[in-house]
Parts: sequence; C-alpha cells; structure tokens
Amino acid sequence: MKIILVIALTVFAVPCEADMLVTASKYNRMHERSISFLSINPRRTSWCGAFLAFVAKRSSRQPPANPNMAVSWKRFGKPVFFRSAKRGDVVVIRSGRRFHVSLFDHFDQRRQYVYLFGGNQSNRVQLSRYRASSVVAVRR
Repeated sequence: MKIILVIALTVFAVPCEADMLVTASKYNRMHERSISFLSINPRRTSWCGAFLAFVAKRSSRQPPANPNMAVSWKRFGKPVFFRSAKRGDVVVIRSGRRFHVSLFDHFDQRRQYVYLFGGNQSNRVQLSRYRASSVVAVRR
C-alpha cells in the first residue's frame, strides 16, 4: 500500500517551481496601484521581492530572510546552473548597483536574452526580456 501511495504522489506531483509560476501568472498585467495585498508602498520599495515572497508563500515555499531585497533571493532554494534553468526557477539579475528578482520563463533562440515573469517590471506584473549576461543567480 505504501509503495502505491508513493508512486501516486510522485506521478501526480507538480514541481513547486511550476506552482510558483502558475501562481504568479494569476496576477499577470496587474499594475502596482493594485498591489495593496503586499503591504508595501511601491513608490518607496522595489516590490519585485515582495511579490515573489507572496507567490512563494502561496505555493508552500519558504522565502528567504528579508525577501523584499531582491539580492536576498540568491540564497533561496538550491543553486542551478544558468544553462539548466527551467520554467519557474527564481532568477536574480543585476543592473548596475541594483538587483531584480523574477521567475524564469524561457531563453531567446540565441540565449542572449532571458524572459522573466515577475513584479515591478514596468510597474506591473508581466513577462519581460533581460540580457542573459545580467543574470547573477538561478535558484530552484
């Protein structure tokens, strides 16, 4: 009986990473004026990390300490090689002195750009393109 239960749970299990992307996509195109559920002021706080923490909790994942700071997501879950990124993996990018965190969706054909889904991307939740060279961490 235990073997059947383990097999059934394995077959029907959905990876947590995919759950995070599915959960996040429910908020697609939501503007920052509508994110009061995050309990932050988007004019004062870069809210990409707060949005991802909200998504992680709703997907039964534990966000890192101080999740509002995008750089803290470099310690989330387990590290993954950039070339091995899968849909739903957490990706931290760097632009100058600032960091941004989002969920991996896909690479472009030449792998020069990475498409990430997350919050605080042009003041809303959406899919956006970033240079692959700006990725500093991929976590699963």
